[in-house]
Amino acid sequence: MKLRKIFRIQAILLAKTGLRIGMSRDQMAIGDLDNPVIRNPLTDEPYIPGSSLKGKLRYLLEWSLGGDYILKAKERHVYASQDPEDPVARIFGLAPENDDASLKAARERGPTRLLVRDAYLTPDSKEELERTIARGGYLTEIKQEVFIPRLGGNANPRTTERVPAGARFHVEMVYRILDEQDEENFRRYVLRALELLELDGLGGHISRGYGQVYFLHPEKPLEAQEGLPLSERLKIAEVNLAG
Repeated sequence: MKLRKIFRIQAILLAKTGLRIGMSRDQMAIGDLDNPVIRNPLTDEPYIPGSSLKGKLRYLLEWSLGGDYILKAKERHVYASQDPEDPVARIFGLAPENDDASLKAARERGPTRLLVRDAYLTPDSKEELERTIARGGYLTEIKQEVFIPRLGGNANPRTTERVPAGARFHVEMVYRILDEQDEENFRRYVLRALELLELDGLGGHISRGYGQVYFLHPEKPLEAQEGLPLSERLKIAEVNLAG
């Protein structure tokens, strides 16, 4: 087993509707938001954690494949196939506590192929979002919602913070190629998972209209890419390590 090449995938992730990836709240003071978004602690800017993006891609791919990926998943643990050729385990990896496979199978499977970086606001998008400060939070919007019990009762207002529609994040992923099967898995499964993400969504409250996203090529005019196949809206650079 040897690292033969690397695919570097870059794109702009466009939030077509408000995007919310929340942070945990251990304590809440009077007047605080009910549902704040996650932020970079150094800059206070909202961002998309690589773990959130990677986890959603895996989730969507597993549900599209069905079978053991769904039926044999344990509470809080993904399905750990003992087949070293299992595409999901090869692409996304398995945490040690989730890996029920033998040591031999784990060695044959090798390292995680897909690495997903944290995604930060593009400079031009940040500049645009700074105009929203007077109407909400810092680089975000505050959405007022009301929960009304169906069987009657008092309305319960709540405030939700989200990144406004139109925000753009720079996405970067690295995919390792160790053999020919990895190249096939990239075309067959990784691109499929990205397509499914556009059809589904990212973050919370997707069923209520949040989280619709769209990938765009970082070096092509944004307005000229609507409707193009996903493969034409990604910048994929191949780094050959042979020799």
